[in-house]
Amino acid sequence: MPRVRGLYPIALPTLASCALALAAPAPAAASPLELFGFGGRSPGLAGAGVASSEGYDAVFLNPGGLGLASRKRATVGGMYGDFALSMDGADTGTESAGGLVIGGAVPMPLGGAARDRVGIGFGFHIPTVAINRARAPYPGEPVFTLLESRSHVIAMQFAVGVKLDERWSVGAGIMALAVLRGGIDVTTDGSGRFTTQSEQRLQTRFSPVVGARWRWRDDVDLGAVFRAPSRSDYDIRVTNDLADVLPVTLPEIRIAGAAQYDPLTVAVEAAWRARPGLTVTGHLAWARWSAFPYPTLNPTVGTPPQEAPDFHDTAIPRLAVEHTRRALGGTVSARAGYAFLWSPAGEQTGRQSLLDNHRHLVATGLGLAWPGRLVPLHLDAWVQLHALVPRRHAKDSGRFLPGEDVPFDVLDTGGRVVVGGLTVGVDL
Repeated sequence: MPRVRGLYPIALPTLASCALALAAPAPAAASPLELFGFGGRSPGLAGAGVASSEGYDAVFLNPGGLGLASRKRATVGGMYGDFALSMDGADTGTESAGGLVIGGAVPMPLGGAARDRVGIGFGFHIPTVAINRARAPYPGEPVFTLLESRSHVIAMQFAVGVKLDERWSVGAGIMALAVLRGGIDVTTDGSGRFTTQSEQRLQTRFSPVVGARWRWRDDVDLGAVFRAPSRSDYDIRVTNDLADVLPVTLPEIRIAGAAQYDPLTVAVEAAWRARPGLTVTGHLAWARWSAFPYPTLNPTVGTPPQEAPDFHDTAIPRLAVEHTRRALGGTVSARAGYAFLWSPAGEQTGRQSLLDNHRHLVATGLGLAWPGRLVPLHLDAWVQLHALVPRRHAKDSGRFLPGEDVPFDVLDTGGRVVVGGLTVGVDL
């Protein structure tokens, strides 16, 4: 029988790595699409575009817009976000976010009754750091639950839109997020030495998106979209077969939870062309954050159940304006938008410390287009400022057992997020 010290070079580092992963303070976060919007135009409008998008960004905003696509266009770009979040005045050191954006919209060359009525689109968000990153917070560790872990997860979207008549168009699509599954097994080989076998694999989870657009009047477009909840889970199981070499039996450890989560969302929007070249947009969305999952599941059987996250549904208003005029040999579009993002996180007075703040979102963007050139080019740039409303969090000592550790008594949170992006599109 091998000595127990033989466990140290292989098995204990493995288990220690698992313990560190469980303690890493980064929870389930919203995806960059939910946080900042998608495409080169919509983020400059503070996330609006449900009633006016007709390009590749419609795969997320409203697939019904693809039925109105008139030109094939391929787009590539990127985004970068800087996070300055604070707890009690100390910076959390939150890592910056970055990603590549790839998209395309294609009107289908069909004949007969389907002529000029069907369009398809695709859109990818690819993080620049990792295809999928999952970190699990230790339950009770104070974390910015929707902002801290940035959104290092690949998102793939595909949709089709159909123009029913001169006023109505409808569409449907899917969003696919990466899901991490795997296992680590600790055992002994034929000579009695401790060994580990590790396997991780990426799977996909699909979420439907459906939408419709209606030209109510010649100067007013209405849009509505339904997005099913989307989430990127992780589930790593650590098993062992060491009963013959250890005096105690080690339980199975499960490192599992939700790395990213976007809630079920229903949004309606009106785009009013107040005068030629000037569009004013009003947007209202409802997000079902009350179904927010546990960022970290209990690692072992028999661990006391966790308290519920205590999230609630929210309403999200947006107001945006876009002015387009001919200039520089093409068209120039100036954009601006504002949204108030109510936090879904309730008062974390108990053992959970999933923190979040209300946010003011101010956005601006610029679009340049030369559709009639030899190389029809479209450039879009945008910048957003997310200003967190200062918030004070206080624990209720009466909800803890005598002698139990309380994560904090009172904690003040605040900060800001600055994010921007640039896309380049070419008509084909």
